[in-house]
Amino acid sequence: MKNENRSTCINHTVSEINTFEHLPDGHVIKTLVEEHAHILSMLDELKENSDQLRNTDLIDRERSLKQINHLVVKIISAEPHHQREERVLFPALEDLGITEPPQCMVMEHEIMRKIKKDLNLMIVKDHFIPKNMIEIQDLVEKLCSILRNHIQKENTVLFPLALQMIKDDSQWSRMREECDNIGYCCFCPQTKKEYDQSVLMA
Repeated sequence: MKNENRSTCINHTVSEINTFEHLPDGHVIKTLVEEHAHILSMLDELKENSDQLRNTDLIDRERSLKQINHLVVKIISAEPHHQREERVLFPALEDLGITEPPQCMVMEHEIMRKIKKDLNLMIVKDHFIPKNMIEIQDLVEKLCSILRNHIQKENTVLFPLALQMIKDDSQWSRMREECDNIGYCCFCPQTKKEYDQSVLMA
């Protein structure tokens, strides 16, 4: 069942990426969608390792905790992704009178930041007791649920709306420059490589 759910999630993500395939590489929206795909993959892995905490074998639990810590650090490093949305994309939509959807997304960003911070603090503890394991699993469950739904809303509602409302290619170019100044996610090598190359060619 787990593999079936993961396969369905992956297929759905591929379908969403294909929706934006016509956009040029490096386009603000296309980059955000590609980063979403990487984040969803990490969430799948995070959930699988969280489930392993139920394992009675101490070595297996410690291995899962280390992997969870590694994944949480990577997910926290998605902050440039959120910053590009909050400082570039959302203001562009608000200038067009579209205020409620961006505001809702920012509120969800804040909720996720709090969960990620709590999860990170929980994992760096030197000693774990069963209560810690349950709390870690609860936080992972919350983060995966909220972040998956958040990504779904952005990919299927907010991003298509942005493409529909912002017609001026020169505005997208200016937005791309602003995004370049903010930076990209370390876990998404392709977008980071594109950014590094654009800096070298400037």
